[in-house]
Amino acid sequence: MGHLVTVVGGGPTGLNCALKIKEHGFDVGVIEEHKKIGEPVNCSGLVSKSGLIESGFYEDDLIINRISGARIFAPNNDCMEVRRHETVAVVLDRAKFDQFIEAKAKAKGVQIKYGTRVRSIRGKNLFLEAGHGELTKSDIIVGADGVNSCVRQAAGITIGRENFVHAIQRHAEGSFIPDMVEVHFGKFAPGYFAWVIPKSEKVAEIGIGATLGTNINSALEEFVARRGEMVDWLDKPSSFLIPCGPPLKSVAKDNLLLVGDAGMHTKATTGGGIIIGLKAAEICAQTVASNIIHKTPLESFDKNLSEINKELALHWKIRKYFNAQGDQKINVLFEKLKKAGISRFLEEHGNMDYPSRFVGKAIANPRFWFLAPEFMKFRMA
Repeated sequence: MGHLVTVVGGGPTGLNCALKIKEHGFDVGVIEEHKKIGEPVNCSGLVSKSGLIESGFYEDDLIINRISGARIFAPNNDCMEVRRHETVAVVLDRAKFDQFIEAKAKAKGVQIKYGTRVRSIRGKNLFLEAGHGELTKSDIIVGADGVNSCVRQAAGITIGRENFVHAIQRHAEGSFIPDMVEVHFGKFAPGYFAWVIPKSEKVAEIGIGATLGTNINSALEEFVARRGEMVDWLDKPSSFLIPCGPPLKSVAKDNLLLVGDAGMHTKATTGGGIIIGLKAAEICAQTVASNIIHKTPLESFDKNLSEINKELALHWKIRKYFNAQGDQKINVLFEKLKKAGISRFLEEHGNMDYPSRFVGKAIANPRFWFLAPEFMKFRMA
């Protein structure tokens, strides 16, 4: 038996969407391909503290570590440090976090079907891979089923390979600054960057992203060797795709809606999508409720996402600008920005989720006017 609304995908975005729809008072079910929520984990779990609090899911028990800043490395290994005196980001236990939202959704009466893959969708019919195959029906279908979204395919929305990067990450034992993440740019990570996200003084998640076609395993080895500090790997590598393109013009078609990675609700600058996805899920739930109650078209979801898409477009412009620069140009720009006091500026105005809150201030700041040609290139990106 089907549901009025079916959410495909039991990650935090899909679960939050189902939870909010249920809170609006409507029948909703979730279809999850894995047998257990939160596994496997293909995410660093680094999110802004402010964004997590705003989402309503801030719980101390879900937090592994607290971050107060970042060390950013240019291709020539020159380092810029941005640090605040308070926590600006947290590292989540992703499995626990997903299961926390799962428990909230189930407590509200959301039904979750585990270990089931959606094979195809035709109108209101969902064809499932479960046992000998099943058919279920739903008036509204929300795709929160990740980068290879079946719902997106059913909607006829295609995304080019250039809008994804290939990433790999592993846990390592070594010596790390526990409250500072590391971001490394260079030719070893074409089109993206490498990262070190500490879980403690001795354990960190080390990863790298690069354009599709890059030998990502070799890229990770090259980065670790370049970083120069010995580490011992604690697990096998986790490999995955990250959406890294502009926001989609439309994530709604007929009775289908897309949220999270399926709808490209991911920051192109960092690959982070948890906070943006949770917010998009709330907007999706509001759109669904309005459709059921007031017959408002589901296509209004695109308009309702305008503020999120504004931020995602700016994230994409920043990514596009940096990808257009060679290592030497980035080195020169890095040095100029350091001399102009960009670290102090970011400490005061930087925001992980909303670049619109500081990019305009940077362009208007007299300290950075000598970079006017670069600002023009950025505007043209």
